Amino acid sequence: MHNGALADPLDERTISLAAVTGKRNKTRADHEEISRREWYGGLWLTGKRPCLPPDAVEAAFIEGAKTRRKGDAAKAGFAVAEPALLVYDGPTLLDELWEDEMYRLRKGVRVRNARTMRTRPRFPEWSAVISATFLTTELNKSEVIAFMKIAGAMRGIGDWRPKFGRFSDSTSA
Repeated sequence: MHNGALADPLDERTISLAAVTGKRNKTRADHEEISRREWYGGLWLTGKRPCLPPDAVEAAFIEGAKTRRKGDAAKAGFAVAEPALLVYDGPTLLDELWEDEMYRLRKGVRVRNARTMRTRPRFPEWSAVISATFLTTELNKSEVIAFMKIAGAMRGIGDWRPKFGRFSDSTSA
């Protein structure tokens, strides 16, 4: 996961993170705190529960549709109205989730010309029930199912895709 809100300089999570990243000489404890704040800031949440936001689901769907030259139809005719709660075997309290290293991914990323470490929320095995609507003037039911299957198998959802974030579709439309 990677919540785009961390790019907003006015978001409270970004301000909290900047308070530690702005220090010149960081200690090990500072780096650990940066990692923790990045992880919390990167979570997609509805209330205090991990979820898949509508934008992320729609983006994955559109990527699947583009493989069949139906990207414009997918943009115009597919909508997810609400976040889909993530179902996973693990702690439900966010502090406990952070403590379990299985739900963290730490990777080096390129920022400008330098490499820096980033920590993201990671859910190795998950499921979600997505409720979506589509315009029958743009898409049909079989296309919607096919595009979601393609999105899961080839494109994925979230950060560092398609290596991470792939999913399989078990549609019950």
